[in-house]
This record gives sequence, structure tokens and C-alpha cells, in this order.
Amino acid sequence: MNTSRRDFLKTLATGSTVSVLSMLTPVELVFREKLINKFSAGKLPTKGDYSLDKQIKYLNHGSIGTIPKIVQEAHREYLSLCESNPWFYMWSGEWEEPIESVRQKTAKFLNADSDEISFPHNTTEVYNLLALGLPLGSGDEVLFSNLNHAGASIPFHIHSEKRGYSVKVFDIPVDNLTNITKDDILDLYEANITTRTKLVVIPHIDNTFGLRQPVKEIAALARSKGVEFVSLDTAQTMGMIPIDVKDLDIDVIGTSAHKWIQAPKGVSVAYFNKRIHQKLDPMWVTWGQKDWKDSARKFEDYGTRNLPEVLTLGHSIDFQTNIDRSLKADKLKSLWKHAQNLSEQNNNTVWRSPSDWELSGSLFIVELKNEKPSILSKKLFQDKGFVFRPFDQHSTIRISPNVFNTTEELDELFDLV
Repeated sequence: MNTSRRDFLKTLATGSTVSVLSMLTPVELVFREKLINKFSAGKLPTKGDYSLDKQIKYLNHGSIGTIPKIVQEAHREYLSLCESNPWFYMWSGEWEEPIESVRQKTAKFLNADSDEISFPHNTTEVYNLLALGLPLGSGDEVLFSNLNHAGASIPFHIHSEKRGYSVKVFDIPVDNLTNITKDDILDLYEANITTRTKLVVIPHIDNTFGLRQPVKEIAALARSKGVEFVSLDTAQTMGMIPIDVKDLDIDVIGTSAHKWIQAPKGVSVAYFNKRIHQKLDPMWVTWGQKDWKDSARKFEDYGTRNLPEVLTLGHSIDFQTNIDRSLKADKLKSLWKHAQNLSEQNNNTVWRSPSDWELSGSLFIVELKNEKPSILSKKLFQDKGFVFRPFDQHSTIRISPNVFNTTEELDELFDLV
């Protein structure tokens, strides 16, 4: 890489034309070789593929995911390359083609078109964009449940005060989620969607109880009742379970790629269906708006931003795409089922997430009978290296394992509880 850079800069100094793709090729080739070696045998990633401390038992992917070592290495190379000539790599336009390649592979990952993909910073940014940019006004209503994340709720509460639309929040009962059914959820949406409802926001899996909502059926119900816009918060599912935007028939997706996609912090993925491009106003505007009028790129902040992160996002997508889908699904479901069995056998815990895998995922909670969650969390981290999320207000701990976690880790955790 160092030789390549020197040769490239010498060529640049002589005034010769050269494509930056020749500079990216060493990073791409090294990454692809490692990726092929990793997944050639059809194996799942292991803890050794990440930089986690050997003493850590990491069960908190629902808060912050772990970045594979080979993705970290590519990120460092892009950062180093950028700093070798900051102006050139940020503003000469030489990274436009590689970033469009990231956009294309992200679109394929979601079964979308590339001009429906943008790269925001996180989920909250997308929901601020919707709260400010959708054609919402007096007489219109935004609808979501009590399980909606604050980042997808507060923007509507705040901006509706000035824009004049209303926000309606309905309750999904959380005391008996273990027995909830798909019909129960649909009945709640049926009862709360009105002729005023213009936007429905759905958390695919919420971050507090781990309920996976039947998105396709909710979207169909909303459309049948005249709802114009349907948005899906996939912060807890993109990278955990497959998402097909065409099959789900939704308008907008916001996600946080630092969780299950295992990308660097500060860059993410959003999907905007073509049918709403002309209806949604950008949250900010810059020099390229006319050029991007038919593309979701107009919803990005394309001032100065960390382009090496965007390039690295492509490697994170590659990593996830190369994990065998059926092996991944089986492993995550087996961890979920094992934890459910442990919880039911443990006198000090109560399973509080759905008992149906189709309404759940690799993010679930158990109620503690014998300890305050935050106290237990601190103690088990200090003494045993366990990382999970406590919720004192519900007397629960949230466990969100990924494919490299083991049943033995869950056994130890429940024994300690």
C-alpha cells in the first residue's frame, strides 16, 4: 500500500491522469481475500473475528455492535489513504464512483434500487427528516405505539407543535407479551388508524421488550385504510434478519448501522421509496440538490463528512452478505430458545418477550426477581465481564446475542442470576 501511494502521488505530481480505483484496489483485494478465507468453509463468525477483550462476554449488540477485524483494517487503510492527500480524497470527486458502488451493494442487500438508498448518520436523523419534510399539517396525524424508540418519536412530538399536525400514541400491552399474537397486534393498529392518519411508524423490533411486529400485514392494513406513508425503524433488525423492502411495501426505512450491520459509528443506511421522493423535502440543502432531484442522495448531508466511513460501510455489508443466511437464522433462534428455556427453569427470572420466534428475535428480556437490574449489570461486568442492558423501570435485563455468542455464555449468565 505504501509503495502504491508513493507511485500514485508521483504520477499525480507529473500531471498524469489516474483513477483512484487503482488506489482502492489493494484495500479491496486484501479484504476480499480475507473474506473468502473466512467464509469458504460455510462457517459462522467466531469471537476471534472481533477485537473484544478475551474477558468480555458481549451480549449487548442491541446497543452497539462489534466490528469485524477485517472491516476495521479496511477502515484504517481508508483513513490513512485519505490523510495522504485530504483535499484530493474529500473533494476531487475521485471517491464518487466507489461510494456509488457501496450504494449499489446496499440496495441489493435490501432488494431496493440504488437511487432509493442514502447514507445518513443514524436512525434519529431519518425521523427528524420525516418530521420536518413530509407534507404534514393541520388535520393530519402521525401514529405509532408506546414501543417506538425515542429517536423515532421525539422528532414528531417536537416538530408537530410548529407544523400543526398531531401525534397519536397507542399502547401495546407489555405485561403479557409472551402470549401476544399477530392478530392481537393487527387489531391494535386497526383500532387506532383513523381517516386522519397520514403516517404510521413501526419499530420492526423494539429495543425494550423485543417484540417483532408483522410489518407486511400492518403496512397492508394501513394502505387499505388510506394511510399515505408507512415508515419502518430497523435499528434492531437490519443485519439481524433479512429485509426485503419491495415485499414489505414501505416508504421509508431508518436504521443504525453500528448495531447489527457492524459498521463504524457515524454512518448508516436509509431507504426512501421512489414514490415519495418528490413529496419529502430534504432536511438540509446543498449544491447538488438539482443534480440529485431523482435520487435519495438528496436526503444526505453532503457537506464535509467522513467518506472513509461510507466506504467501510460497504465492507460491513459485504461481511453480512457472506454469512450463510440459514446458518445465521438457526444460530440466533437457537440462542433465543436456549435463553427462554433457561429463564423458565430459573426461579429468579421471568421471560417477558414473545414466546413465538416470528414475533421475536435475538433481542429479548427477562425480569429479575432477586436483584435490581442496574446493580446486577454493574456487578456482573466488574466480576465476570458480562455486558448486557439493564432496565430498572421494568425490573428487566435485555440480552441481545449475535452469531459468535454461545449457549455456554447464556448458561453462565443465568447461573449467576
